[in-house]
Amino acid sequence: MKNAIACLLMAALISCSKKDSELIQKDTRQASTLAITSYYVNGTSGNDANTGTSESTALKTIQKALDKTTEGGGATIYVAGGTYKERLDWPHSGASATEPITLTNYAGGTVIIDGVGATNNDRVALIHVVSKSHIRINNIHIANNIKPGAFGIHIEGTGTDLQVTSCRIYNIGWTPDSTAMPTSNDNANPIILVGSTPTAYTEIYFGSNQVYACNTGYSEGMTVGGNVNNFLIENNIVHHIRNIGIDMTGHYNWTGAPDSVNFARNGNVKGNVVYNCISPVATSGGIYVDGGRWINIEGNTSFNNGAGITVGCENPNNTAEGINIRSNFIYNNKDAGLLIGSNAAGSKVAYSTISNNTLFKNYTKGGWGGEISLQNTDHVTFSNNIIQSASDIVVLKLLGYTTTNLAMDYGRYYTSSGSAATFDWGNDGFYTTLAAFQAGTGLDAHSTYGNPSFVNNTAAALNLHLASGSACINAGDPAFVPASGELDIDKQSRKQNNRVDIGADETAL
Repeated sequence: MKNAIACLLMAALISCSKKDSELIQKDTRQASTLAITSYYVNGTSGNDANTGTSESTALKTIQKALDKTTEGGGATIYVAGGTYKERLDWPHSGASATEPITLTNYAGGTVIIDGVGATNNDRVALIHVVSKSHIRINNIHIANNIKPGAFGIHIEGTGTDLQVTSCRIYNIGWTPDSTAMPTSNDNANPIILVGSTPTAYTEIYFGSNQVYACNTGYSEGMTVGGNVNNFLIENNIVHHIRNIGIDMTGHYNWTGAPDSVNFARNGNVKGNVVYNCISPVATSGGIYVDGGRWINIEGNTSFNNGAGITVGCENPNNTAEGINIRSNFIYNNKDAGLLIGSNAAGSKVAYSTISNNTLFKNYTKGGWGGEISLQNTDHVTFSNNIIQSASDIVVLKLLGYTTTNLAMDYGRYYTSSGSAATFDWGNDGFYTTLAAFQAGTGLDAHSTYGNPSFVNNTAAALNLHLASGSACINAGDPAFVPASGELDIDKQSRKQNNRVDIGADETAL
């Protein structure tokens, strides 16, 4: 077994504008041969009286190995395949990004930290981390923790450089009854990081994890909230969560952070697949920004959720600001594909851009609802989006809300009738064709109506990439310039010809 450790580092953008809150986070991998001590755990043959520094002197429990680490020292804990019935408390920080404390599996074994019959049953988390830095949790299964307020991985406080990668987190719930109707006091979190002090938790990476089959009550599958600055959530698969899938939150008193910094910010949410995240009591977004700021949501696939992607602010007199939603596939969600705006008094979504997304046949619950729903917003721009509706309703500006400084253009609309597109503008008008909407509002001046032509739009073999000859190819805003690092749904160059395509897919000619 090699002692070298792969380290994933992130670099954040120094500044973000209101209109394009671009965060550049890059991965660099390097091997560390510095002062890193190896510890070995084997639940079958190990003994906690051993030194744990070799396979032949392995420890029996993971907690014993964690306790042998030292504050500010590098260590790797290699755990042999097996089921470990422990609730772990993480005692120390690593030395640096190149000398972290790493918990990982050994020799490809499947390591399960199992809450059924686990030690320290008075604790609610299977892994609890408080104010630690330079930590890696890799390729561990965290499972079967059913109790009020349960956690899979619970990280809180302040620190820097924390990574959770290639883990599977499942069957975390507030009750074993999968049909129980939760109240706001019923919560469980499979994985959550909360910045709970005046000093931010920074450089957070959640990558290539699977979170599924969790009964979360009023909580979410994967959460960052409170005073959190600079995070990357990428390539995770989150599904069958009984509420929201991935959530970035702000302005909740329970975090303990001062309100001036009490929100997740400067983050990227990229390449995730989120599906079947449905709450029994409220509209649950596959991906949700609730009061966060300066966050890019790019290249994700969201389907069969309560709603596709939602941006709002549930706490009064606050804003979600600088949110870029771009190059996502969003389809077959029960409610709107995109729900943008706040419904809380004095709150709104501001200075945000929704561009180059593909929305397809959302609002599957039926009734009066469209692909896009708007609540309180200011300076929100829609551009280069494909909106194909299962009905004739494409966009709703909901009654009782205020939408100011709205821009919409270079979209491609198509509906079930093949001829009409309904824009319900509340008290400001009702339009049953795109032409009427353009004339009545001055919006969508360069948008068009017609079949976007996907590779396959049948449910059994759905493929929302653009077919050869699609009218959406080279039809987006001619002034469009990709942001630094911006890619399409396939992580290819966002603009490959002289003009950007409409929708999430950029086709090379």
